Amino acid sequence: MSSKITGPLLALLLTAALFSGCNSTPEKPEALIPEDTYTSLLVELQLARTYTETGQVDSLTADSLRNRIFKKYEVTSTSFRKSHNYYQHFPKQQKKRIEEAIEKLRMDRVVDSSRTGGRTKPLN
Repeated sequence: MSSKITGPLLALLLTAALFSGCNSTPEKPEALIPEDTYTSLLVELQLARTYTETGQVDSLTADSLRNRIFKKYEVTSTSFRKSHNYYQHFPKQQKKRIEEAIEKLRMDRVVDSSRTGGRTKPLN
């Protein structure tokens, strides 16, 4: 698994978790995204961010990709943000979700690598 993907994801989420520990616990959002869906969203949104940061897609394409991701999971960016803010206030559980997201990224990388004979799968 490339550190280009796991490094930024881990740094982003751990930094957010550290800063969120300073605030009081927010109320549970009415439309809290289930943990498994939230974790899948983290993975896909991080991939979209990585594609932008590595120059594989431009910002307009990345915005479109993020919108498609939210549509796929039938959530809004607002409900994701509220759920993310809520989950960040529980660092131990959030660490487990982050570890799960990283593992999903690793498994996706292994599957992609096996499909392309060890080469990184091209972005289409």
